[in-house]
Amino acid sequence: MLELLRPVATIAAKDIKDALKDRFIVLMTAFLLLASLVALAVAAIALKVDVATYIEAKANLIALGKDAASIPDPAFYPLKLLRGFVEHVEILGAIIGILIGYRAASSERGRQTLALILTRPIAQWQFLAGKVLAGATIISTGLVLAFLVAGIAVTAISGVALGGNEIARLAVVMSAAGLYALAFFLLGFVTALWAKKLPNALLLAFTVWLSFVLIAPQIGDTLDPDNQVAGGVFKVLHIAKPQQTEILQSFSTYETIRNGIEVASPTKHFERLSFAVLGIKDTYAGQPLMPILAEKTSDMIWLLAIALAFALLLFARRLDPNRLSKE
Repeated sequence: MLELLRPVATIAAKDIKDALKDRFIVLMTAFLLLASLVALAVAAIALKVDVATYIEAKANLIALGKDAASIPDPAFYPLKLLRGFVEHVEILGAIIGILIGYRAASSERGRQTLALILTRPIAQWQFLAGKVLAGATIISTGLVLAFLVAGIAVTAISGVALGGNEIARLAVVMSAAGLYALAFFLLGFVTALWAKKLPNALLLAFTVWLSFVLIAPQIGDTLDPDNQVAGGVFKVLHIAKPQQTEILQSFSTYETIRNGIEVASPTKHFERLSFAVLGIKDTYAGQPLMPILAEKTSDMIWLLAIALAFALLLFARRLDPNRLSKE
């Protein structure tokens, strides 16, 4: 078994080393961190003001003779500050995944080394697995760094420390982000490996990215009437839950089509899962983690299914190095 995996590890190590030399990938990852921190800082400063206001008000009440034990502590949800961070991961994380996947294939095709590699005593699956392992390692390392910086920034700027529960939630979202970015890595890798011309591969990959990341979620949100009014139509009109259900039943076909457009996008699944786990969506704020995970299991399964679909496309077809070496 170790003999079979040794070529995989060798190819992965070489690909990681080559990728680190590519300054563009490093710069894109740095840009993701910078953009996320800017969005995070604005929200964290606002939370810090709220915390300071509460502390001052509590101190004033105590000075007036109020019993400190009778003053309830407000619920602060620091992970809500990560909304902008998650949205940046949705867009930039997918782009970085595509570019890493594209580089993994184009580096061999551009130097026309694919035919040479496959003349060595190595199976096609070992070559492909090594490339995927390298991509997954690069993506995982970048995401661990990004989430670590985000967690530290939330605590440092807002002044609200993260406990074990918050760290566990960050780990769940980071895992989902890794699966999400890996799907786009496989997209970039598959298109660059099989396309007759590399520029066409990048164009195709970004067309799919545009459909998944921007168009489908936007259509779904725009077609949802409840999103067109701040706070939601039902909430503004004070419509009770039973009446909401009755009204929605009248538009079941419309809602099925609208929701179908949304669920076709891995971005929407990642967003739904992340917003629930981090408590960004108000209905999940303060809820225990395990019930949320049970409810959002389908979103994680969808992300896994999309990644597996691209992986099947990658491994199901036999490489023709002579054709792929031609530009």
